[in-house]
Amino acid sequence: MSSVIILGVVLSLALGLIFIVYSKQSAEKRRIEHIRHLRALGDRARNLMFLMEEIPAHYLDQNMRVFLARSIVELFQQQYDAEQDSKVAKNLENANRMLEFASNNKNVSAVPVTDIQTANNVRRNLKMLHKHITVQYQEKKISHAAAQGFLKQLRKAFTQTIIEVYASSGKKAERESKPKIAALHYRRVISEMGKNNQSGDYTDQILAVKKRIDALDEAANKQEQQERLEGQKSDQLTTELEKMVEEEDQWKKKQVYD
Repeated sequence: MSSVIILGVVLSLALGLIFIVYSKQSAEKRRIEHIRHLRALGDRARNLMFLMEEIPAHYLDQNMRVFLARSIVELFQQQYDAEQDSKVAKNLENANRMLEFASNNKNVSAVPVTDIQTANNVRRNLKMLHKHITVQYQEKKISHAAAQGFLKQLRKAFTQTIIEVYASSGKKAERESKPKIAALHYRRVISEMGKNNQSGDYTDQILAVKKRIDALDEAANKQEQQERLEGQKSDQLTTELEKMVEEEDQWKKKQVYD
């Protein structure tokens, strides 16, 4: 056998080995990319589902809830089409039920946010949903008008969390016969509404709250007069007011949304 033939055989074997190694590496790379793609689809769908469950339903109108539910269905459907897995099939079934519920229920019960911790959690979730809508628009999956409408809802919902916390605190103070503290909370409600009333959405509510404050101020004056007549001190009330202001300052420092 000539040296040329031997060299040719050696080269052929070497090229064959290289081809086999390259094919295996390519197949492994495709397998890993496929797994990552499936996980990414599932993660995105579950994240959206979590946001829909955690954000109070009355913050999002029916169009937005349907849009989000349909997005979840599409993501799970893509995941199932790529690899028919029983767990993914169950997730897809749940997502379809969520879409059906959103489509058939225009009005939802409004459960207000009443404490600071819950408000902060809701705000964090609103921020995540804001980012999702922005990405959807950038990827041209929704129109400019739809994106603007959804983002406007989220901005209003962000303000609403503060309003609901202050309003809840005001109602609590009223139940405890503390009109001065209640009035202070309601003034904060008006302040938040006023800062976000460019389109006049809060005008009627502001007027109604102002009337309530007037009544509370009158009640507080009568209460203070009665206390003076009875020789009672207002040290406890002053302490409560100072504590309330301090808690609000701490809350503002923890805000996670711009």
